[in-house]
Amino acid sequence: MSIKKSVVLFSGNGSNLKNLIEKSEDIKDKLKYVAAFTNNPKAGGINICHSLDLDVCINNDKNIDSELLVFLKKHNPDLIILAGYMKIIPAEIVDEYAGKIINIHPSLLPKYPGLNTHAKVLANKDANHGATVHFVTRDLDQGPIILQGKFNVPVDSNESTLKNLTHQSEYVIYPIAVKWFADGVIKMNDGQLYVNNKAIDSPILLLID
Repeated sequence: MSIKKSVVLFSGNGSNLKNLIEKSEDIKDKLKYVAAFTNNPKAGGINICHSLDLDVCINNDKNIDSELLVFLKKHNPDLIILAGYMKIIPAEIVDEYAGKIINIHPSLLPKYPGLNTHAKVLANKDANHGATVHFVTRDLDQGPIILQGKFNVPVDSNESTLKNLTHQSEYVIYPIAVKWFADGVIKMNDGQLYVNNKAIDSPILLLID
């Protein structure tokens, strides 16, 4: 069996990128991180790529869609991981790599797609919050849900509290989802999630202490 190739797209500090690579030892014979791409020349994740000896393509937010496509054609990945990538993936790329793109979102989707999720949780006095790993489709943050990490919202939380707790949830669930992909446990066909070749409609939920 050939080793799957993965690339990571990021815009910020690259903490999920770092966490994924640091937790990849048990899948090294099944999936390899070959390169990264960022739209932000000042992204902290660039230094992480350098420290991990990971090739990184740095875009200056100009001609980004065409440069991203060139990057993907060059590396021909089996899995594209969005790790805090703050750009919409063009429809033609989503279509070409259907079932090969996953994203992590800081809410319990379908609640709160888009931005400002922590503020929305506080405004609505939600008892629970968390993160969601999902396949990417043309509809923003609406692709099939793979795995969610859920935690209780502490009393007197603020946005900083929720951001930190959500990151901790992300660090738990994203490596699990990537391992499932590497192992061939999950796949998406025609907008449907399959786990061990069985169609799954209800999100898989992991409670985070």
